[in-house]
Amino acid sequence: MKCILTLLCTFSFFSFLAQVNPASKEINEAIKEMDAGNFSQSRVILEGVLQQDSTNYDAWYEYAYSYYMQKDYAKAVQIMQTQTDHPEATDQLWQMIGNSQDIMGNSDEALATYAKGMERFAHSGRLYVESGNIFLIKGEIEKAIPYYEKGIQMDPEFPSNYYRLARIYCNSENEIWGVIYGEIFMNLERNSQRTKEMSAVLYQTYQKAFLFGKDGVGTSFAQDMAPFTMAFESKMALAATEYQLSNKKASINVASLLQIRKAFLKSWMESESAKQFPVQLFSFWQQIEDLGFADAYTYWVFNQAPNDQFEKWRKDNTTDFGYFVKWYNPNPIVITEENYFSRNKLLN
Repeated sequence: MKCILTLLCTFSFFSFLAQVNPASKEINEAIKEMDAGNFSQSRVILEGVLQQDSTNYDAWYEYAYSYYMQKDYAKAVQIMQTQTDHPEATDQLWQMIGNSQDIMGNSDEALATYAKGMERFAHSGRLYVESGNIFLIKGEIEKAIPYYEKGIQMDPEFPSNYYRLARIYCNSENEIWGVIYGEIFMNLERNSQRTKEMSAVLYQTYQKAFLFGKDGVGTSFAQDMAPFTMAFESKMALAATEYQLSNKKASINVASLLQIRKAFLKSWMESESAKQFPVQLFSFWQQIEDLGFADAYTYWVFNQAPNDQFEKWRKDNTTDFGYFVKWYNPNPIVITEENYFSRNKLLN
């Protein structure tokens, strides 16, 4: 059994968009009652809608969801399974059925449900992440990873698969994948509790990856000797060495990470590595650097660094940060089926 690992609000969100649904007003009222904890009243409204139109998918979905919210998972599954052939059914239907089955202890049934959903919704990132979560909760990480990686391949703009992989790899000996997956996640899901959490994780990971000593700089982003990881590690070490040589008391903070990442980016983009190993995140860094927003962006990425480093910088750079935000909001990182980041793509 597990707790639901994805944001529950996604389940009901699509109903607000059902403007073509003639009963959308009543359904939205039912959702408001549900949000207020008035499940019985919510169902009364939805039953009225279904009496008028027994094929109203949104009403059926919210009706089942009301039971889900009350933890009557068996009832939710019973209702939802009657709607699997509905032409308006979405991948969220299969997600809720599978999640309910898993919570009730039927993880094999849940996996079969997600797989069935993938037959209809092959590009559903959420069904892949839910499948991976089942194995993650069991501690079978090596079985979880392929689902998350496949989820990115099939739905490259869906953030949760990046989030899971980032947490896994930042807690491994190959942190390189974690810091890249994690920063892409932050760019896709910019303003959530998970974004703040990831900011702290990335800062801690970078912090422990550098060791400044009298004899030079040690880095530990990866243990494998793959060409990409060796190129990344060597250029990060060179960038950190440049920083150490220009600072008597070298240490990791947001200011030093800004210098190191700038030097790394310059070295990377001027080398054959940029062509041999195209990484969309690094291209996005270059775009930000060219626009003069590298400082603001880096402090935002590490906004959860200790000692209020981000807030202190922002207080002293209000205008610059404002310009960055004005640009950043309508200009997200562009992730496509062609340029998505994948550990498998770089290692194979």
